[in-house]
Amino acid sequence: MGTKEKLAVKHLKVHRVTTCMRMPGLMVLAVAALLLSPSLKAANLTTFVTFDPARLEVPENITVDEANNLYVSLILNNEVRKITPDGAQSTYVTFDGAPGSLTTGLAINDDTGDLFVAFNPAGQDSVIYVVHTDHSKQVFATFPAGAVLNGLTPDDDGNLYVADSVLGVVWRVGATGGAPAVWVDLHAPGAPQLPGPNGVKFDKHQRNLYVSVSFQGTIYRVPVDKAGNAGTPAVFVSNIPPDDFAFDRLGNLYVATEPAMSVVRVRPDGTMETIASAADGLQNTTAVRFGRHADAKLDLYILSAQIPPGSDSHPAIFKLHVGLPGLPVSIPR
Repeated sequence: MGTKEKLAVKHLKVHRVTTCMRMPGLMVLAVAALLLSPSLKAANLTTFVTFDPARLEVPENITVDEANNLYVSLILNNEVRKITPDGAQSTYVTFDGAPGSLTTGLAINDDTGDLFVAFNPAGQDSVIYVVHTDHSKQVFATFPAGAVLNGLTPDDDGNLYVADSVLGVVWRVGATGGAPAVWVDLHAPGAPQLPGPNGVKFDKHQRNLYVSVSFQGTIYRVPVDKAGNAGTPAVFVSNIPPDDFAFDRLGNLYVATEPAMSVVRVRPDGTMETIASAADGLQNTTAVRFGRHADAKLDLYILSAQIPPGSDSHPAIFKLHVGLPGLPVSIPR
């Protein structure tokens, strides 16, 4: 079994509020407490769509466009699926890859509609494709041998930041594509620790990039200077098995915990609470993302599947009404 296939098994097994308010201090604290801790109950969790486990349809990553269409990578099937707001599914793009290929991170450009897809073809170098609205595609960036790409996220200028779960780094690809460069190295010396960097997301003002490192059970906060360079990583939260994650606009982090089969909300002060779990029907949770249109901005979409698929697998996207607006993840207009 090759490195990518081993990673697949492991992976498949495995701002604080910044609003300036002119209120008395006690009132500000009271309002903030209410906003940061809305009631979340299992009744708020519903099944949005399901997938076919017999066809190894395992959802891995998700992005959402301005019209609230979902784009979901099926990690084992060389496919990205489009799901409309009413739940209708269609194949958006497919890739050529032998068994063991992995389709992972996604990002969207609101201005052009271009979709960026991290693809790890078995036996070949990993790439990011740009997929245009006419479904044509081209290679946007090619990575060195040994890289295995996972989550990715853009900044407002269109640069892409890509987690590499094997080489232990976050890559940066310029807005026009081309050769990637190591932006920050989170590799722990010694034997390979898989999976390494997994999810990547900026905070509201893009002053920090947050990176989940699954093997370490840690999410790091990496400051970004005015030139776009990485500062020294600091542990934001630990003792959590993080996969991918999302921010709301108040700075709370929503973490898919994959092997723990839950979603955990991490407040800006680092305190945590489980907001959905296996008791609510979740299996391995790989990614979360907020909706982007009208009331859907208050809903969190959760990718869930048994990993690896088994007889009692029920891969699905769940929808949790959080009641707080999510922070979009896209290249803005």
